[in-house]
Amino acid sequence: MRVIAVLVLVFGIALSGGALFFASEYFDTMKASMAQKGPEMARVLVAKKTLNYGKTIGPADLKWVEWPRSAIPPGAFTTAEALLGEKRDQRRIVLRAIETGEPILEGKITKFGESPRMSMNIAEGRRAVSISVDVVSSVSGFVATGDRVDILLTRTQQEKLVSSVILQDIEIIAVDQRANSEAMSPRVGRTVTVDVDTVQAQKLALAQRLGSLSLTLRGIGESSDTTLAPVSSDSLSDFEKKQEDPMLKVRVRRGGSLSSVDVGDVEDGTKQDSGSDTKSSATGSSDADSNGDKAEEEPGTAK
Repeated sequence: MRVIAVLVLVFGIALSGGALFFASEYFDTMKASMAQKGPEMARVLVAKKTLNYGKTIGPADLKWVEWPRSAIPPGAFTTAEALLGEKRDQRRIVLRAIETGEPILEGKITKFGESPRMSMNIAEGRRAVSISVDVVSSVSGFVATGDRVDILLTRTQQEKLVSSVILQDIEIIAVDQRANSEAMSPRVGRTVTVDVDTVQAQKLALAQRLGSLSLTLRGIGESSDTTLAPVSSDSLSDFEKKQEDPMLKVRVRRGGSLSSVDVGDVEDGTKQDSGSDTKSSATGSSDADSNGDKAEEEPGTAK
């Protein structure tokens, strides 16, 4: 029995060792095969440094990078001739900023010898609309191309000033006639051009006729578009309304019944019908004397 047990143990160990050996050989073979094949690569032209709007592209702004052929983005350039011409002297201008290491894409630059135009920056289904601004409504000139803003409309409704947020998270694509974002200092413009859809463009056209527009600058990366209620001039005061003085109440006993009367109500009634009140007062006085009526004031009230 002991010999059989030992043989079974030795056989099990040998079988486990053989399984581990063959598994290791299999994985080593797979790794070597993958290392030899790898993805098919191709050379792509990318930006050597950040290229901003309006920059003329030259050979010094470009470099070659190995890129997986299956992952090359549409519009990328795999030959220098396609980008700069056969003699490397064709002019191409940047329409949208290109970051360092980013592939040069056909949709972000002009065609050979073409000058940049605003329409080249507008996507399909979008519209460019200009609105008038001043130093206050443009956030003291801190609104620049590429910023995102909310647009407020201030107008008169029912004899009250009302301010409403009519558009949110709108991109500024130009300030006056400047469509680049390289300005390092605030610049107060007379107009800003925004990128909107067709419905938003109609809203802006109406809003400019109804009242005055103002811009509120959004923080970078903020995407909240919560619906905000309009604010009227009534909500400007932070002071609570003064409480009206509590009316004095007088308890009057007439013919054995007790009733409570506000002094203010008695005064109002006196003003509305002074003639009849005078008569009633005189009659009431004689009745009170004859019937022994008493007027008792509540505690803490004036006599």
